[in-house]
Order: sequence, then C-alpha cells, then structure tokens
Amino acid sequence: MNGTLYRGRIEGLDIAFHYAVTTGLANEAVVRHACDPVAAHLLVRALTMGVLAASSGGEGERLNVRWAYGGKAQALVVDAGSDGTVRGLINPVALSDASDVQDLYGEQGEIRVVRSRQGTVTASGTVEACFMDVVDDLTAFLCMSDQVESGAAVLVAFSDDPEQPVHVSRGLLVQALPDCDLERFQRVRTQLELEPVRALLARVTEPDNLFEDILRALTVDELDAPRWTMTEAMEPVFRCNCGPAKIGAAVRSLSYADRMDIVQKKEDVAIRCHFCNERYVLTVDECIRAWNEKPDGGR
Repeated sequence: MNGTLYRGRIEGLDIAFHYAVTTGLANEAVVRHACDPVAAHLLVRALTMGVLAASSGGEGERLNVRWAYGGKAQALVVDAGSDGTVRGLINPVALSDASDVQDLYGEQGEIRVVRSRQGTVTASGTVEACFMDVVDDLTAFLCMSDQVESGAAVLVAFSDDPEQPVHVSRGLLVQALPDCDLERFQRVRTQLELEPVRALLARVTEPDNLFEDILRALTVDELDAPRWTMTEAMEPVFRCNCGPAKIGAAVRSLSYADRMDIVQKKEDVAIRCHFCNERYVLTVDECIRAWNEKPDGGR
C-alpha cells in the first residue's frame, strides 16, 4: 500500500488516533531530493509526522514545521495540509558522514510551527528541540505549546531499489481528548515505544488486519477488545504548490539591477524550488513578460 490516512477515536479511552501509511510520498520526496540514507530517514520521518499532526486540522488548514538543529542535520521543513498533501525539504541532503546522533543533531535546536487556514496564519509558536529527534520534538511541541497530551511513533524500512528506496513508512499519533484519563493515556503512550507496536508499524507486508493488530497492541493493558470509530481521509501525497505563477512572482521580486543584468547577458534564468527540487527555466522574453504582469495576472 503506497498511502492511506485514518483518523478516529478509541472508544472507552477518549483517545484520538491518526494513522498514516506514507510510502508513496516518501519515495517521491527521497528521489526528488536525492537524499543519502541518513537524510532520507530523517526526511521521511518528518514528512510522516507532519501528515499525522496536520490531519487533526479542519478543512483548509495547513501546518508548517521547521526543525533547526546545531549538528550536521541543520534544517528540515515540512508543509502539510489536513487533506493529506505534504511537501518538505532537508538541508543538507547528505548526512551519512555523521559519526553519531550527537554529531547529527548537535547539542541544541528548536522547532517552529505555524498554522494557517486558506493562507492566513492562525497560530504560531517556537519551542526548544529537547529530544533531538524530528518525531519526538514535534510530539513535545503538541504537548507543550498546544497543551494536548500526545504520543507518536514513525517507522521506516528501506529497500535496495534506487527508484523506490522506501519499502514502507508508517506512523501513528495518539492524543488525549478532553475527558481522557491521563494515567491510562500514559500507559497507552508507553506502548508506542515497545516492540509489539513498533514491529507492526515496521512490517513490510500490509495484511488487511494490520491496523486492527496495531490498535490491539496499543491498548493491550487497557481493553480486552478495543472498539473504535474512524474515517479514511485522502491518500497522503507529496504535492508542491510551485508552478508558473510562483516562478513569475519570484522573477518579479528581482531588483532593477538584476533585471538589467539578465537582459544584457541574454541568458536564460533557472530557478529551483527548494521544496520539490523542480527546476524551471525562463527565457529573457518570458522574464520580460513576467515583469510587465501585475501580481494578479493583469497587465
């Protein structure tokens, strides 16, 4: 299965869950950015966690997350919507020379989260990245800044196929609802760190009852037979909103001196989108047309 997104509620525990299979979008992101194995692992986990965290939002809501670390993994950015669309980047894309976790993350970092609805910012916040892990740090943000007790796990398995380097990526986010018993929630959250749940999330095959098995393992100490209500959202996909309109806006932002330099040299202008690594090339005539256009597309 290349992708799916479930969100629902575990009955009797007042716990919300968000479950995602992100294999398809993970492969596209890793190939687009030409990540080495270490960078690929971080990027896929960040993208999957972004899909999970954004899935609790309402229609038209988006979540923009930036992890900044002091080690070799300098920055990751993920932009995810409640509709399952996501895009992201990692800098640098080659991290296999990191000697250990401390070398990878450094000794300090921060995570910034911006929420928006239809292009308007509705909330933002920044906290210290205490755990030096993209999944744990965003989970901590949800607990501290959003004040919603949360727990998450994201597991990724890789293949030897350079065109499909991610064999499977899955994630699960649980959050305490208002009437949840927090002691019971903590016991459920602890299961995310234990082998039964993690082994199921990392399972290469996708049997029909895998999700049911995950919920049983998650609630093993709380419920004999877990019941849940859930809805299936759109398939998570890697989707960037770059395109001719955005490239035209970028060209219009150039200074007068830069514009004159382009005209005098008569060279094509190449612009690369950082989020999806797509390369756009504009001729001098296309640049001139863009400069003569108004931002709304008029003349």
